[in-house]
Amino acid sequence: MIKGTLSNGFEFHIDENTFDDFEIVELFAKVNKNPIFLGDLMERWLGAEQKTALLESLRGEDGKIHTSHVFNALTEIENVIPTVKN
Repeated sequence: MIKGTLSNGFEFHIDENTFDDFEIVELFAKVNKNPIFLGDLMERWLGAEQKTALLESLRGEDGKIHTSHVFNALTEIENVIPTVKN
């Protein structure tokens, strides 16, 4: 299990077997072509419960979940992965 904490304090965990999932690779490719698939990728990667919790942790004072904050959070998560996988 890979665990980490984002800069906003959100704690996450990802099953190591997730990285041996071809459908995740396909979703990353889809997101690169069209960000509309980002929600699908997040759910497959984090699970529905963590996806919802992450989005709520990113909700701003204006009540919105800004796309830039979501991308930043996912980048933080991605930055944890290479150190764990190597």
